[in-house]
Amino acid sequence: MKTKLLFLSTLFFSFSIHAQIDFDAHITVNDDGGTNGASSVFAADLDGDEDMDMISSSSNDGKIAWYENINGNFGSQQIISNTRPGTVQVITIDIDGDGDQDIINSAREDGIVWYENTDGQANFASPQLVNTASTYAQEILARDMDGDGDFDVVGNGGENSSLAWYENMDGEGTFGTEHTVILTEARISSIAVEDMDGDGDMDILTTNYESFEGDISWYKNIDGQGSFGPQEIITTDVSQPSGASIADIDGDGDMDFFATSSFLDQKIIWFENVNGQGDFGTEHFISYDPIDPRGGQGTDIDNDGDIDYVYQAGFNQISFYKNDGSGNFGPMQQITDDVSSVRDIELSDLDNDGDLDVMSASSGDDKIAYYKNTNGQGSFGPQQIVVEINGVNAPYTVFSIDMDGDGDQDILSAAPGSDKIAWQKNLDGQGNFSEPITISQLDYPISINAADIDGDGDMDVVSESHNDHIVGWFENMDGLVTSFEAHLFPQLNDNPYITYPLDVDDDGDIDIISGGINYGIFYYENLNGQGNFGSPQVINNNFKSVESVKAVDLDGDGDMDLVAADWINDVLFWHENNGGGNYGPEQIISTELLSSYSLVSKDIDNDGDADIVASSFEGSSVVWFENIDGQGTFGPLRVIDDNVSGAYEIYAEDLDSDGDIDVLSAIYFDNTVYWYENDGTGNFGEPQIISSNVNGATCIFADDFNGDGKMDVLASSQRNDEIIWFENLGPLAIEENLANSFSIYPNPTTGLLNVKSNSPISEIIIYNSIGQLLITFKEKNQVDISGLSEGIYFVKIINESGRTETKKVVKKIN
Repeated sequence: MKTKLLFLSTLFFSFSIHAQIDFDAHITVNDDGGTNGASSVFAADLDGDEDMDMISSSSNDGKIAWYENINGNFGSQQIISNTRPGTVQVITIDIDGDGDQDIINSAREDGIVWYENTDGQANFASPQLVNTASTYAQEILARDMDGDGDFDVVGNGGENSSLAWYENMDGEGTFGTEHTVILTEARISSIAVEDMDGDGDMDILTTNYESFEGDISWYKNIDGQGSFGPQEIITTDVSQPSGASIADIDGDGDMDFFATSSFLDQKIIWFENVNGQGDFGTEHFISYDPIDPRGGQGTDIDNDGDIDYVYQAGFNQISFYKNDGSGNFGPMQQITDDVSSVRDIELSDLDNDGDLDVMSASSGDDKIAYYKNTNGQGSFGPQQIVVEINGVNAPYTVFSIDMDGDGDQDILSAAPGSDKIAWQKNLDGQGNFSEPITISQLDYPISINAADIDGDGDMDVVSESHNDHIVGWFENMDGLVTSFEAHLFPQLNDNPYITYPLDVDDDGDIDIISGGINYGIFYYENLNGQGNFGSPQVINNNFKSVESVKAVDLDGDGDMDLVAADWINDVLFWHENNGGGNYGPEQIISTELLSSYSLVSKDIDNDGDADIVASSFEGSSVVWFENIDGQGTFGPLRVIDDNVSGAYEIYAEDLDSDGDIDVLSAIYFDNTVYWYENDGTGNFGEPQIISSNVNGATCIFADDFNGDGKMDVLASSQRNDEIIWFENLGPLAIEENLANSFSIYPNPTTGLLNVKSNSPISEIIIYNSIGQLLITFKEKNQVDISGLSEGIYFVKIINESGRTETKKVVKKIN
């Protein structure tokens, strides 16, 4: 009998009649009450109590929300709208002239709208359109462009990067047609509006670029009524400029401006309005910033009466430069580096102490925060979080296993957006899960797995810190998952992608395999079975972009070989296990997979050997390869589905309980998880949608989460910050009516294990926690496992009619 790798959660069903499967979604964690893709922040007195409340927008969840200022602290999130996908910016102004602050919002997909503050107490009406000519909008400002005493709206966006303004026709928020200032092939990266030439009307300043070439230009309001002259270029000595901010920088009474230039020259600069009429001199250099300055505002940060410059750098830092009043700037002073992908910064006196505090919206960590100006002179306190993601941020990998030993399947997750690995307890065995419980903070973790690393009978966790180049395991200190201790390995040459627990050297304990960018496949030997690991040992150093590794007996010799995919070189290959941690050279299975991120090995065609299923991200396909001789010789690529966009993760399991292995896929750009029914010989039906609302699907897994004997589906939605399990509503297999006809006792056991059955036992097979076959017993109802180490094992029971069940047993030491 051939040894097979058994995934920890797999149940073995006998053949059943096929039935169509429906699935019911259960979201275990989402971003309700948080922000997903924080894109902008603003401050205004929305409720008329004479302090500055905060307003935010977030693009991934399409949310606009506000937070009441309560004595300088901020209350819980109050949602104004959650139907604005791709929202970019939110600002406030009194659009309808009734004395309170209304809200204007731009979104990439739905243009510009405004929300009326109906009573001055932050109760908002339904959105009203500002622009109807364009469906794409980015930055917005509210100014009186036509000199009629009310606020109009200026915005940039559109397919051709249009710059336009929208007239408030009646002063009450009824907007007219779009007034186009310019249509350009270049990207308009920022806009600013002030009186640049001293004639009393509003002109427009823009930063623009195509590829690496940019310019800064302005457009003169020629009649004071919103008719604009041609583009007047101020400079072309900039690469990807942004951060336009107009202010009197040198104190001479006219409007100068700041800008940043990123990518090639990475500088912060300002330009003097030399005559007050819009004639600008050459650039004044403030600083070269090697971490990519992007955007900012000119304002008096230190209360000395001149204009300083606050800006964001490299998406991960907020800093400022002090002005001496004449346009000479001091050294950079950092406000914070505890942000990820800053999208917006704003300034306002949030605590009513007479100075300007700083607010930030950052999408990488989904955070709205502020920083108090503690002394009015530009000394800032620690970050104060107003709202951040609830649960997990951008979950990448999900996995299920019984972490706490209570007999049901819990969830593990790795979320690089929140730099967190976590677990969720299955509270009742019915698929009701706790909130994520943090196991450890890491720097961009991607993979997560579990095994009994230290041989103490409970499940430990294996993961990696991608950006720190570190692999490690996290010890479950008491078996109840109340605390973990991190054990981190020496740094590798570059970024790890995978961690995979396996007894590589056949010594009875769990080693750890790692793979990633620029260093191939290595393994760390568990030297004493208690989690003390040696230095990394090379398995493969030829393919150095390994995204997926699995252990399976491909050649039918009873040991675990390795199969892996290199996503840059488009290679699928395997290594024969020669025993004792020694592997033969790689054997190429395929060079046709374009960017394969995932593979799994199961017996697809029911011929008794292990085949391979793989994804092709750039090839937009899910495929499989037949093990044609049971010895690791593979046939040509066979397509399961070649009409998907961004095939990310795949899995294989018997979803319909008909005795063969079906295939599941997580398709990133389709935002969909599918399954494909197998006819038992490797011929697959059309894709069947499990869900088309998994925004940015990155991972898929199958397990029984509610204890009903059917395989449910677990998935991660990276862009929605969701972990979801889909309940399998299909019928049970025919034989499943005999559930509980097998039982084992005592459990835990120190040695003897009894099996109770309604019919004679044909075979009992013992596997370790990662699926390796250890012992086979024939025609026995009592077996002795006293020779096994303490830990978790799986007992496969087969009766004389062929019915199969798998039970978990805990082995204890006297």
